[in-house]
Amino acid sequence: MTAVFSSLEGWQSLEDEQEAVASLARRLRVRTWLVGGRDDELIEAVHRYLPAVRAVLASVGCTLVVEPDLVRVYTPAAPVGRLPGGASPEGVWFWLTVSVLESLPAKARLGQVVSAVRGAAAEVQIEVTQSRTELRALVGGLQMLCERGVVTELDGRVEELMDGEQDPPVLLRIHHARLAHLLPRNVPLDDDGQWAVAPGRAPQRWLQSLKRPDNVAVRVCGMLTDQAVVHVCDLDEEERQWFSAHLAREGARVAETFGLHLEHRLEGACLVMPEESCDDHALGPFRFPLRQRGGTGTVRHAALLLIDHLTVEGEQGGAISAVVRRLSELGAQYPKWREEYRQRPEHLAEEIAALLQGADLLRVVAGFEDWWWLSPAAARWTVVPEEAQLAAPSCGAGMEAS
Repeated sequence: MTAVFSSLEGWQSLEDEQEAVASLARRLRVRTWLVGGRDDELIEAVHRYLPAVRAVLASVGCTLVVEPDLVRVYTPAAPVGRLPGGASPEGVWFWLTVSVLESLPAKARLGQVVSAVRGAAAEVQIEVTQSRTELRALVGGLQMLCERGVVTELDGRVEELMDGEQDPPVLLRIHHARLAHLLPRNVPLDDDGQWAVAPGRAPQRWLQSLKRPDNVAVRVCGMLTDQAVVHVCDLDEEERQWFSAHLAREGARVAETFGLHLEHRLEGACLVMPEESCDDHALGPFRFPLRQRGGTGTVRHAALLLIDHLTVEGEQGGAISAVVRRLSELGAQYPKWREEYRQRPEHLAEEIAALLQGADLLRVVAGFEDWWWLSPAAARWTVVPEEAQLAAPSCGAGMEAS
């Protein structure tokens, strides 16, 4: 058995088809691209359980496309209000790269691809600086294409572009047939078959035009599988009514099909993986708390202590000045924390905000003085003693984050 397949913790030994389908559905909800040559055994499993897996994913608004060497899961559009603002540099260079790949041969040098991408950037009046920041964004976009199997590294790695060479010895294979799978589905078209709204000219209108599931149950359950926690305050009136009347029964049934448990209260809900079926590879990329590689985990330890402080105080939030003051006090209590954070608690506060906002456990309200509001879900964690290493939590004590 290969290393990839054995990571599913004895998949082939599972006698219960429902459990096998749940494991595969969890995996596909996080990894929405499976490509031949890299994920052959997972693709084979999808074919084996295809009708059941397709039904489970459809219950949360996902569309499953299966080809001999590709499995693609299209996820429902997220509510516009919950999307991050601003343009992602990696995303900009990702789409610039996509725009030129169709005109390039199946095998192309990295320098050939980069030259075409920079030309496309100049055409849409994006300044090309060739700075380290720009190179990191360009490499990030290329890596996203490699993760999706649209581009394959035949010789060398795209990261070699960071070494400063204009044409590093890297050979890429472009899978032109997979380019179409990058585009979202259900985008409104005009009479000529083109997108009715151009995302480059009106990005907000384009996002608003993306069709969300008509069925309110599918919308809410889709958010549960997509987010670490769903807050009632983010739902529209129809979704709030369904949450109140039907979540306990129907939401629990959907959670069961994924092999998860539903936890809910008045403020919101989340899906939790039971400890007995813990599969680290089927969880999302967000881990909290988690000991940081090569360090003592200052940011995560401080985040836990801050959560505990605000929860005990009963405020569930506080002004940024109070947050920084508390972090300064904690820095004096914990001499093993990284020195730069102990000396600059305001910088530590920025890092904690970025960490907690990654799972929507924190919202920062801008004003004369920024105000921090913790999600009620943040109270699920307790303070880790100073001497303890911040290992990954047991699955029963952490939320899905995709």
